[in-house]
Amino acid sequence: MNDREPFDPASGVPATETPRSGSWPVGQPPDHRPPPGARAMNALRWALFAGLVVLALASVASYVSSRRPQAEAAKQQKQARYYCPMHPSYTSDKPGECPICGMSLEPVPAGSTHDAHAATGHEGDVPGLSSVHITPDRVQLIGVRTALVEKRPRVGSLDLVGFVAPDETRLKRIQIRAAGWVRELFVNRTGQRIDVGEPLLAMYSPEIYQSEQEYLIEMLAHPADTSAAGASSGHTHEAESVNAALTRLTLLGVPPAELKRLNQVPVALPELTLRSTVAGTVLERHVTEGQYVAADAPLFTIADLSRVWVLADLYEMDFGRVREGDRAVFTADALPGRELPGRVEFVYPTVSSETRTLRVRLSLDNRDGTLKPGMYGRVRVAGRGGASLAVPAEAVVNTGEHQYVFLARTGGHFEPRMVWTSGRDGDWAMVLKGLAAGDTVVASASFLIDSESRLKAAIAGMGRQPQTGHAH
Repeated sequence: MNDREPFDPASGVPATETPRSGSWPVGQPPDHRPPPGARAMNALRWALFAGLVVLALASVASYVSSRRPQAEAAKQQKQARYYCPMHPSYTSDKPGECPICGMSLEPVPAGSTHDAHAATGHEGDVPGLSSVHITPDRVQLIGVRTALVEKRPRVGSLDLVGFVAPDETRLKRIQIRAAGWVRELFVNRTGQRIDVGEPLLAMYSPEIYQSEQEYLIEMLAHPADTSAAGASSGHTHEAESVNAALTRLTLLGVPPAELKRLNQVPVALPELTLRSTVAGTVLERHVTEGQYVAADAPLFTIADLSRVWVLADLYEMDFGRVREGDRAVFTADALPGRELPGRVEFVYPTVSSETRTLRVRLSLDNRDGTLKPGMYGRVRVAGRGGASLAVPAEAVVNTGEHQYVFLARTGGHFEPRMVWTSGRDGDWAMVLKGLAAGDTVVASASFLIDSESRLKAAIAGMGRQPQTGHAH
């Protein structure tokens, strides 16, 4: 076989000498047949090659798809050349007017962004408000001033909320220690004024009536034994029985006036008249005419209101500024212009777990009866020194439901922040919670920023935003 002749790999012979059936010598098989399994190996190679090609194509497609959003974002960022000063979230690639408010679009400052949330990572914690961005020239135009949150000594007086309450040492509860029925009620109105010795009610008590009869029997049976001469004459047993009957009446709550009557007129009456032992005002009436009352039932609560208490709540941060004996002035809302001087009589030792306040007490003269229990007013205490976080009072926006300020962030971003205050000290508002020392807040023109913040939050809540360019 010539090396230069074409060779047929399928038959193993030169292409010019194609064998015919039966042309091989007898007993001599062909020498160049393919080895066993060659076709299977060839198919496996092609399958592996095809798999590698598919993996390569998938990697290229994934890389292209991952780069496309970045390219589009970069393209949009490049195209956002103008924005609305009143609605910073609206941007456009060409000048014009804002479709929301009609203001002329302004050029985007170099290196700035118009999404307050993306720039600061905060949208604020005030319901109905959103962070806003304002350009430096507009900040200067509308007169925005900022101030640092700082600790300031409190040298002025403390203004506290107080209310009038009865003097607890002048309260009297009228009660009897025996059961019975109320036959007649002489004092039947809450708020009625009574004097010492004035009758309150007449009642029938079987136990008291029987005890009076037993006392009269013992007293009439041993009339001389109740004296010192009778006791020294050896009749001690009889004297003890009389004294025991008298003690029983006293323990049942029979008033001394009734015992004196029994000694003068030895007749037991089925009705016992209870009289007031104090002068004052009936704050509570627990009985009605004809009612059955048990031995432990209260009948009346009477208060002497010639002197009253004024209770005021002191915030936790001001505990060290008030001491017993400090001068104070109470002004009732119902008595404008009338100042009632007094002193801090007592500082309560416990703090309310709900309001985190400490209660202080004043005691005021009320012989003219102008102060009524439950009246509200202001208590001004000549407070002592102390330090507290403070911001300018005009920085705090008070809606009645919430109090908040606007934090001034970098890049012209303003974030609404909820705060809790404890009143004012001159031109400063004392902050209990919500801010930290070193924070920067808007001290003026807050109402303009507040309006823009509300408008932006309202538009965002609608779930749509009209635009002529594109929203960034």
